[in-house]
Amino acid sequence: MHKQLTTDLLRPTSDLVRFGERAATLLLVVIIGLLALVNLPYAPRTWFDEGSHLHVPETLIRYGVYADISSEGFRYFGPTIGVGPTVMLPVALVFRLVGVDLLAARLVIVAYLFAALWLFYLLARHLHGRYLALLTVLLLIASRTRGFEGMVEYGRQVLGEVPGLAWLGMGLLFYVKSILQPAHRRRSAILAGIGFGMALITKNQFALIVAPSLLILVLLDWRFMRVGDWWLRLAPPLIAGSMFAGWLLIMLAFLGPADFSANLAKTRQAAGGAIFVFDGEASLRAIRYLVQVYGGLLIPALLYSLWRCRQRNAMAFAELTLTVPAILWIGWYLVSLGWPRYAFPAVALGAPAVARMIGDLLAWLWQRRQPVLAGAVGAGLALITGFSLSLTVGVVLRPDDSAQRMAAFLNQAIPTDAIIETWEPELAIFTDHTYHYVPTELLDGAVRHAWLGGSPVAYDGLDANPPYVLTGPFSAYTGIYDHERLQRDYAPVYSAGPYTIWQRHTP
Repeated sequence: MHKQLTTDLLRPTSDLVRFGERAATLLLVVIIGLLALVNLPYAPRTWFDEGSHLHVPETLIRYGVYADISSEGFRYFGPTIGVGPTVMLPVALVFRLVGVDLLAARLVIVAYLFAALWLFYLLARHLHGRYLALLTVLLLIASRTRGFEGMVEYGRQVLGEVPGLAWLGMGLLFYVKSILQPAHRRRSAILAGIGFGMALITKNQFALIVAPSLLILVLLDWRFMRVGDWWLRLAPPLIAGSMFAGWLLIMLAFLGPADFSANLAKTRQAAGGAIFVFDGEASLRAIRYLVQVYGGLLIPALLYSLWRCRQRNAMAFAELTLTVPAILWIGWYLVSLGWPRYAFPAVALGAPAVARMIGDLLAWLWQRRQPVLAGAVGAGLALITGFSLSLTVGVVLRPDDSAQRMAAFLNQAIPTDAIIETWEPELAIFTDHTYHYVPTELLDGAVRHAWLGGSPVAYDGLDANPPYVLTGPFSAYTGIYDHERLQRDYAPVYSAGPYTIWQRHTP
């Protein structure tokens, strides 16, 4: 009788909690949908990286060649190196169905964004429960900092980060399942390997971290944790490595000129020197970014996760599957060029750890009857996420159609067969003009000059006396064109935002 009375008294509270959870979930879904879709073709403004990635699917459907393109012909080892067919082929498919269109391409990445958030929700729920899984998703969409993009912005552009993260989330989810659910270990280990392999194919920089992370996890389980078997230890890295190596061989042997060694050399050159820089200023810049993410909680949360994983049990090893690659990613980021996009996967992998640390702190305060301090922690969390979301909302609600306006002018006033010298590849998605782009091999040096200083890259593109030159944000950022010579030999014809089309003076 007493037990039934207690159950009856608790049922309204339990129902209220379930209602609150469903309402919070629905609100989060609505927020994600709005942030992902509002003003999608215009916010953020399309730019160099997105434009170069879009060249590949556009070239594929128009010429049947998997490559970048310039007025002199195909360029095989540029954007095809950094982002793989898991992005290029779906975008090419939608181009085939609806035509070459920026909105259609971005919707492909938005689909990846939804998939990544769902997979990380499932991953966090397996590790920490439903409430902290919801908090993990909230942190992911609130990963923006002042001046640097976050999950939502990356998920609105044709870049490789969010698609790679979605496949990585699949690999991690099944890796965790293979640890926590031994009855389905073989199947989960195989699916984990496929997820990891697709992540490496999607974004080749992931190979720098995912591969050593898997090897570290193998050693930790073999020599210390001892919770898995050799299916868990060997299947994921072997499958992922085989998939990545197979794609590289296909790309080098069949998706370029017939000279394999030359293709390999171009691939190494395209990979660039920004991966390992060891520059003090770049490292300080990286640290400044890291201490902003999640209100400075990322590093403490990862250290707390390591402390929690000191136990020899399955749950501790499962949590390590996220913590190990996040820490390795941050370590690499500190010696790289210091570009925040390099750190973004670590930021995403750290979200469940931040959620767990906040959840444990709130539980600890409540157990010690400290509601005021618990309320302060909750208020701080609301302030951090609210501020970050407000930055993202500001981006979404400030559409910029300058690229589209420049393209409209080009389509109206410039002959399509006239060569336009430029380093703004995004304009090609809107027009059918003939563009000549700065050679791909100059990209690494130009970016290093812009980030680290030193000697500018020498480029003689104006020596060919092109009839038109299109300048914009990336050419201005890299300083690739001699501005004095440009003003002397060319006259500005039309400007739209950061873009200007110049016409050569008639002799």
